[in-house]
Amino acid sequence: MTRTIRLGAVASLALLVAGCGGTFTSKAPVSRAYVLYPAPIAVASATAGEPARTAPAFAGALRISRPVPGPGFETDRILLLRADRQLDFFANGHWAAPIPDMIGALAGETLRREALFTSAYGDGTPLRSDYFLQIVVRAFVADYSRGGDSPVALVVLDCTLVQRLDRTVLANFTVRGEAPAAANRMTEVVAAHELALQQALAGLVSSLAAAAP
Repeated sequence: MTRTIRLGAVASLALLVAGCGGTFTSKAPVSRAYVLYPAPIAVASATAGEPARTAPAFAGALRISRPVPGPGFETDRILLLRADRQLDFFANGHWAAPIPDMIGALAGETLRREALFTSAYGDGTPLRSDYFLQIVVRAFVADYSRGGDSPVALVVLDCTLVQRLDRTVLANFTVRGEAPAAANRMTEVVAAHELALQQALAGLVSSLAAAAP
């Protein structure tokens, strides 16, 4: 009886594996994971219109809070905006992390390279901070609503710099970046997102520098 049950279980497992194999060999598009990189420090400074700095503009450490996603942006999907204000996504690609995490990571790397603060780190560290930065993701989409065959990558971030000790708001501003995709292909759409985000982060650097004491 035990042997019969075991044989039945093996047969059922074989059918399950065969079914999975059929699913994974279907004609459904394969979704590939994409990553973005920050601009080199020289490019970021030149875009922001800031001269090279030899000392931090802020005498203290910065904590970058996890960005707050606007409606629809708590996802790792590569989103697109249609003419009827419909938010959709590409089936053949996704980001390597949720949009807020990816923006937070690139913002942190950019600010560490720019050295506006004595140090800059994200929420995951227990180190003490003198300032914290809150970012709200208002847009991170491939915008097809303007017409044309290829989209425009659009990034809009609301930013608030706060002094930790007394919760004083030192700066409150919005930065944005736009970059047209060279073609209506996934690699070009991703490259346009990278450029648009680099533009927005250059604006972030410039605005923070202007708010320095």
